[in-house]
Amino acid sequence: MEAQGSVTPVTSVALDELDLAIVHALQIRPRASWTLVGEVLDVDPVTVARRWNRLHAAGAAWVDGYLSPARADLAWAQVEIVVEGARLAEVAGTLCDEAQVVSLKHTSGTRDLLALVQAVDLDALAAYVTERLARVPGVRATRLHVITDAPAEGAQWRLRALTAPQRERLRPVRPAASPPEEPLRPIERRIAVTLGADGRMPLTELARRVDSSVATTRRGLRRLVDSGRLSLRCGLARPLTGWPVWAVYFGSVPAEHLDATAAALRTLPELRFCTMTAGPYNLIVDVWLRALHDVHALEAHLTRELGHLRLRISERTVVLRMHKHVGRVLDRRGHSVRTVPMDTWHAA
Repeated sequence: MEAQGSVTPVTSVALDELDLAIVHALQIRPRASWTLVGEVLDVDPVTVARRWNRLHAAGAAWVDGYLSPARADLAWAQVEIVVEGARLAEVAGTLCDEAQVVSLKHTSGTRDLLALVQAVDLDALAAYVTERLARVPGVRATRLHVITDAPAEGAQWRLRALTAPQRERLRPVRPAASPPEEPLRPIERRIAVTLGADGRMPLTELARRVDSSVATTRRGLRRLVDSGRLSLRCGLARPLTGWPVWAVYFGSVPAEHLDATAAALRTLPELRFCTMTAGPYNLIVDVWLRALHDVHALEAHLTRELGHLRLRISERTVVLRMHKHVGRVLDRRGHSVRTVPMDTWHAA
């Protein structure tokens, strides 16, 4: 599938307190107007827009939209991939261009790559992993962990740049998400795929891209957001966040303690992503950390605090490089280079 958008010219960028505040504001309300953000930060909206455009042009920050693994009508899996060592870069490059590979990490430990994969259903998921992914030249073995729930996503992670009153002014008022009553409509699919490239795309441009009226597009976007099916996220190149180390824990708890464990994990400031899976582990937990030694310190903390729930960490790994993140291809510094449309329905 052809990648969307031209290659972003990545340049060096340094962030100050205002830049971080703008990113934090968009983490809370990704499609907020510059007028609202300026009012909250007590800064001219033109200045806010200019600052954001500089970060975005450098590939340092972005807003994207994606279908939530917890609520969308898709089948999801974490897939461990073992690769012939000399072909790692080649395999990673191939998988980055795949619409169904949502995210791709190069990790330490027993697997070389860890992929987040989506498909229209379980049959398509199995077919994709066995008939496409496992046959990519250089791939030696795969192991699939079907995701049954995603109690925490990266869209919920926040910087700590705004005050409590500022955060409250930005927090949108939305109804509590309820289980979807019907499958995704074609217009909603097109909206989700299009927002993967630019979650702040103006409504008129979004309507043009999805070939619909502004009113219909507005209603479709509202349905996606209110149902919890669509997540909008403001991303920032990880080295710029102050949390440069990414670790993944593979663990298990008795099934009767899964919900309680997930609720406890959601209180962790370091938590980025948590999936419940059917496989050798029933929890895969992504965290961002300040330093490498925190990998074991946080594991010890989790074991101590959640021991009463019988949490057992079976394996831990460090992410050496994030090749792709929610459809967005990253360079070695974690900056955005381009996007690959996550059009699972029309993937070859």
